[in-house]
Amino acid sequence: MRKLFVVAMLLAGVGIVAQHVQAQGNYPNRPIRLVVGFPPGGATDIFARLLSAYMPESIGQPVVVDNRGGATGTIAAAMVAKAAPDGYTLMMVPSGPYTISASTYTNLPYDAVKDFTGVSLIAWVTNVIVVPQNSPLKNLQDVIRLAKEKPGQVTFCSSGSGSLHHLAGEVMKRLTGTDMTHVPFKGSGPALTALAGSDVTFGFTSMPSAMPLILGKRLRPIAVTSTKRMSALPDIPTMAEAGVAVPSDLDIREWYGVLVPAATPAPIVNKLNAEMLKVFKRPDMQARLTEMGAEYVGSSSSELNKQLANDVRTWAKWVKDAGVRAE
Repeated sequence: MRKLFVVAMLLAGVGIVAQHVQAQGNYPNRPIRLVVGFPPGGATDIFARLLSAYMPESIGQPVVVDNRGGATGTIAAAMVAKAAPDGYTLMMVPSGPYTISASTYTNLPYDAVKDFTGVSLIAWVTNVIVVPQNSPLKNLQDVIRLAKEKPGQVTFCSSGSGSLHHLAGEVMKRLTGTDMTHVPFKGSGPALTALAGSDVTFGFTSMPSAMPLILGKRLRPIAVTSTKRMSALPDIPTMAEAGVAVPSDLDIREWYGVLVPAATPAPIVNKLNAEMLKVFKRPDMQARLTEMGAEYVGSSSSELNKQLANDVRTWAKWVKDAGVRAE
């Protein structure tokens, strides 16, 4: 009887494995959810919606964007970390808030590196410093001069406490010896709406988020955070050209990529990777990214995992030096 029981258990195990393999082979056979940890309107949401618009053509299933804003994307990340690792829950992340949050929050319910697997890095994006269109501040030195004349009265907005845009402002304060007040919002969309309404003095944001408002004459760019000027804004100086020397080991740009829960099977991760690369290699998509100020890169799963772990370590130092904590 004992031998029969052992045989029965082995057969049952084989059956479960066979079903699991078959499920992977049929993947996907239902809609895929793409979680965004911010409200609509920001760069993360823009990239997610581009993917959701084109990926269903080849993968054969709808890709549904699910905005779960709050706490600089950490609420969404906690949810995805606990999701079934079956390839039906993905997360589009901006590197800044995702990797920086690992240091600004003391009790995250997930590990930013160990609880996720990278699918593909999508693009690198330059950030831009913007002011309201009718602002009397014409350049970055005007902002710095005003901040020195009126300590604490110059305000800068960001997509949330602990975001890259927040940290960029704190770094600029240290580099220029100024006292400016941070005003956090729950995403780039709300932050830029407030900035366009002159509720704050200036702000750091991503170029994809800002370009519609720049082209619509609601915001005016005064500097970009990259080391060279951007083709989408050729007349706008870099921070260095504008008189703020950024340390060589600090890259105030962001990458955007897609993550899944850590235990997601490799065949599913590889299939998703191939589909995403196919979408963003399209000529029309390449042109769209250039217009937004984004540079398509693409990557393997392992390359994104390596980039993610490296950024978590790098930003930990700057978070500590700047004394940034999630509010």
